[in-house]
Amino acid sequence: MVGGLQAGDPRSVGPYRILGRLGSGGMGQVFLAGSAGGRLLAVKVIRPELAGEPGFRARFEREVAAARHVSGLFTAPVVDADVQGPVAWLATAYVAGPSLADAVDDQGPLPVTSVMALAAGLAEGLAAIHAAGVVHRDLKPSNVLLSSDGPRVIDFGISRAVEASVLTQSGTVMGSPGFMSPEQAEGAEVGPPSDVFSLGAVLTFAATGTGPFGTGSTPALMYRVVHHEPDISQLPGQIRPLVGSCLAKDPGRRPTPAELLAELGAGPLAADWLPGPVVAALGRYDPDGLAAPPGTAGPVTPGDRGSLPAAGSPLPADAAGTPTVTTPRAGRTPTEAAGPAPPGGAPGHPRRRSRRRWALAGAGAVLVAASAVAAVVLSSADGPRSAGGAPASSGPAASPGGQDSPASGPATASVPGVLGMTRSAAASALAARGFHNVPYRYGCYRSPDTLDVARQVPGAGAQLALTSPVRLYLQAKNCHTVPRVTGMNLSSAAYTLKQAGFSNIPYRYGCHGSAHIGAVIRQSPAAGTSYGSTQPVSLKLQADNC
Repeated sequence: MVGGLQAGDPRSVGPYRILGRLGSGGMGQVFLAGSAGGRLLAVKVIRPELAGEPGFRARFEREVAAARHVSGLFTAPVVDADVQGPVAWLATAYVAGPSLADAVDDQGPLPVTSVMALAAGLAEGLAAIHAAGVVHRDLKPSNVLLSSDGPRVIDFGISRAVEASVLTQSGTVMGSPGFMSPEQAEGAEVGPPSDVFSLGAVLTFAATGTGPFGTGSTPALMYRVVHHEPDISQLPGQIRPLVGSCLAKDPGRRPTPAELLAELGAGPLAADWLPGPVVAALGRYDPDGLAAPPGTAGPVTPGDRGSLPAAGSPLPADAAGTPTVTTPRAGRTPTEAAGPAPPGGAPGHPRRRSRRRWALAGAGAVLVAASAVAAVVLSSADGPRSAGGAPASSGPAASPGGQDSPASGPATASVPGVLGMTRSAAASALAARGFHNVPYRYGCYRSPDTLDVARQVPGAGAQLALTSPVRLYLQAKNCHTVPRVTGMNLSSAAYTLKQAGFSNIPYRYGCHGSAHIGAVIRQSPAAGTSYGSTQPVSLKLQADNC
């Protein structure tokens, strides 16, 4: 639950009204806040003694600048910040869901289908992070949030722009032992492959309940990461080869996030991607009666998200309308297992984790940044409202279309088909049937018409409770079809891709059989894919020394 405000807590930070406490981290206190437009935010207020340290604000400003360049469906962009004011703070959107660490602690390891969906979402999130020139540097279970519409990579507090000044002194190790890469554990320079290694460790935890290097003291874990092979013997066969490639000691042998997505062959995220026990727990984080506001102003791009409340619904303007929200524990800092394991010790066996297992204490601990989140919710002070903005009746409801709801259960109705409609037309059609909980997302779905509904979940004709969400997936503006460039040399491939609207074109050379030297052997995503213009189109080319 959101904690109550205490004496001395601010009642506002910048333009945001403080509603309660979410938790605390290494850099300060995190509050639940509301914007004037009704968004719920997580606002991190930096500790005064930290903000007063020489050079801290400059480092914090670089952190914020790096985070602002990150956007994507499965990442959490920074909403606002004040770096140089009397009180330094950072605001991110609030997400309704537990961390992966909490979900596995409470419910046990995820089933393989959920782990595969998690892998695709996190790979896409890392692709967006790397496309912005940022390396996360601390991907771990507590920095992954689970929501009904996919996972979210959060906490860019120890990320930094690749080309910016470093945030710490040279040689300082940043990351979480057991989830950091070998090069990071040795204090060497890290790049995007380091995050891929951490992804492999996170997926191992998700599928087995323990990391690939067991438990123990910070020195022991770092030693194993560098010198021992990961223990992935308990992984399901479907995911083991992919995770094993992520955990390669040599950064050059790890796949890129785009290559992982191509190997996973991921399509649209299934509505039931999370197992039942985790879905049931989501109710503690996303209370009934909350709905998200319309999408933000500005250009619509893949990753823009929001929800469609009933037309004319006013937003709460006073404390009486403050919703009660159950949230993850921001800045959770689990402790390590008692007793250090000697360097070279065997990794621990998988077992149920205590609720505070995964954070670090002591020399290996890292800065904890605010949870950056992708879902936004708001509530009317007097509960659900009708399409005209009037309070909904508290008595038994009748289903639209003349279907009476059973007295013992919620009102239901048949979901109308809204494919091909604009967002507003779809909202009106759904509201006419009594559906007002309509979250939506913009992305690239190969829809022929920009900004029209390309997919809806559940589909037309499904019988659904009126309080349940009908999710819309709309085609964004800056989507393009990836052209075929296999067989071309690098300059021709780059020119073809740029002509098609793509400018982020990472590539690497390798040995791929008898192909012509310098020719593109593989591209990811494949030709014909509808794809965001800012996302990377990765190329593999034949080297000349094979």
